[in-house]
This record gives sequence, structure tokens and C-alpha cells, in this order.
Amino acid sequence: MRRVMMKLLMAMILVGSFIAAQPAAAATPGERCFRETGFCISGAIRTYWERNGGLQVFGYPIRAQQVETNNDNWTGPTQWFERDRLEDHANERLGVLAGRLGVSYLEIQGRRWDSAPRVGRAEPGCRYFAPTGHTLCGAFLNYWERNGGLERFGYPITEPRLENLVDFSGTIQYFERRRMELHPELAGTPYEVLLGLLGSDLVEPYGCKPVIKDLRHTADAYPDLFRCPSPFPQIWANMVTQPYERGQMVWIEGINGGPGAIWVVFYDNSRQSLIWQQFYDSWTPNDPTSGGETPPPGLVEPIRGFGKVWRENPALRNTLGWAVRPELPDSGHLQYFQNGAWMLYRASVDRVFILRNDGRADDITRIP
Repeated sequence: MRRVMMKLLMAMILVGSFIAAQPAAAATPGERCFRETGFCISGAIRTYWERNGGLQVFGYPIRAQQVETNNDNWTGPTQWFERDRLEDHANERLGVLAGRLGVSYLEIQGRRWDSAPRVGRAEPGCRYFAPTGHTLCGAFLNYWERNGGLERFGYPITEPRLENLVDFSGTIQYFERRRMELHPELAGTPYEVLLGLLGSDLVEPYGCKPVIKDLRHTADAYPDLFRCPSPFPQIWANMVTQPYERGQMVWIEGINGGPGAIWVVFYDNSRQSLIWQQFYDSWTPNDPTSGGETPPPGLVEPIRGFGKVWRENPALRNTLGWAVRPELPDSGHLQYFQNGAWMLYRASVDRVFILRNDGRADDITRIP
């Protein structure tokens, strides 16, 4: 299936390139317009777009050219594309420059790239960049060198890493201006390295974003509830689950090293519905692992973060009862929607907690 999907991807890229070559009829002299997004490019930005890779490198325009102030407090003609933001610095005699979207993407998530660990040297066949303390190797180095290098991408600001994104899971590397994504299944083709859609992610960083691909059909079944996904969901995050006599707890790791969260789902007789509650995981390794309580035969005492929430909330404890099994490692997705609803997917059982903004919950099989 994955091989078929990648062939489709290549076909879409090629078809898109052909379509993009056909300007829309509404274009005025000097403009090149795209039916796919309804926006046009012109002037110095059009020239730069066409001379430096066009659709494959920058994607379609997703906003009209306008004067904007960027994160570096520069103000001037700017246009956003799916993969980039182009800025016309003609007044400073610098021509068109790409925005520092790699830096912006990490910073808006609270990931301080400039304070992260650096490396001291490059392995054989790699290249070391002292200004940021990172290296470039393999396919990423080849792509960087052949497609504009420092001017186009800036310095690397991370080492290659595995990352789970909304539409891609695999090896990525961040640069000052871009994110590269490695597709080893396309090795030997021009698409082995693709550039991330940072323009689409950042043009309205707090606007509605796509649903995680594994959850899209499930979300479609609740159109009134899941209308505006928030940015930066947790994808294939580490989880721990534990079933109780009358409910369940789920722990999910924190974002960027922050505290984890504990979700509790149980049946409420007064509302005749599943109910959910959320707690921050305040347990630390310096705290007692156990409360020292002896459960009834066949049942289990909650420990660590689950145990702390269970002991500190007597009403919740009485509702849940004792755990029926020890903690189980898991992984899954967590996506928030801007009306206050959540989707919590547990991979081991292929099920989704639908967490409504009124506190009610459903536990359903994921719709593939």
C-alpha cells in the first residue's frame, strides 16, 4: 500500500507541475496565476520563484503579495507559498530572500534550537557548520549543495532526527529557512528529499490545520464537533494506559520535555454518559512510587502519576475503583480542536476517545 501511495505522490507532483505551467485566464500582464489556490505571482518574487525551482521547491502561492513585518522586524513586500515565504529586499539591494521559517517553526512550538545540544565535529563524508554546531550528511547534504546551499536554506539548526508530522513520519532536518524530509523509498529519484510545507504551517500558525491523517475519517463522522483542528498535534506520542474497575487512565508524554498529562475516562450514572477529566502529571522520581495500600485480591494498586491522581482525588478514586491490570505501554495521537474538543487515539487497541467540550466522552473504534 505504501508503495502505491508513493507512486501516486510522484504522479501528483508531476501532474501538478504541468498544471502550474498553465496561467489562469484572469492573469494581468506580468502575473502568473494558479487555479489551484487562486493566487498570482509577479515582479521580482515571480522571477525568483521561476528561476529557483518553482512548484517543487516553493509550492503554490497561498497568499497575495503584500507588505508584512516578519519575525526579524523587517518590513517589506512579502508573499507566502506552501513551502516558503519570499521577501523582496530590493530596497536593501539584497534581492529576494527566503524567510527564516525553520527557526520560526521550532520557536513557535517552544523548541529553542539555539540552546539545544550541539556536535563538535562531522563524521567522514559529512560537513560541519561551526556557526550553529550542526552537521550535514548524505542525501540532505547533496540536496543542500545542489539547490542553493546557504542562501536558500541557511545553516542546519538541528541534527537529522525522526519526527512524526501530520502528513509525514520519518527522518527530517531543520535549517534556518527550511525543513528537509527524507523519503528513502524514492531513492534515485528527484523526490528522495522533499521540503516541508512550512509556509502552510506558519502563514496562520494558530488557524485551522489538517486533522492527523490516521484520524481524518473518524473526525469526518463528527462534523459538528471536529471543525477546526489546532496546530502541532502530538503524533505517535508515548503513552501509558491502565484499566480500572469502572474506567481507564491514559498518560501521554509532555510536549518538548514538559509535564505529561493524565486523562481519566469513566461512566457517570447521573449523566448516563462516559465522562472525561484531565490532570497534569505532577509525580516526579523523588516522590513515592506507591501509596503503600493493599488492593483486594486480583486487583492492582495504582502507582506513580496514576497513583498520585487516584489518591489525591477521593471522589475520582471511589468512581474508578482499583486498577485491574498493571500499567501498559502504548503510543498514539492527541489532537485538540479549537472549540475545546479532543481526540485521543490508542494504537494498541485501535480505538479513539472522543472527548467533547461539555465533558462527555465516547470510546469508539477508529474509522480507517
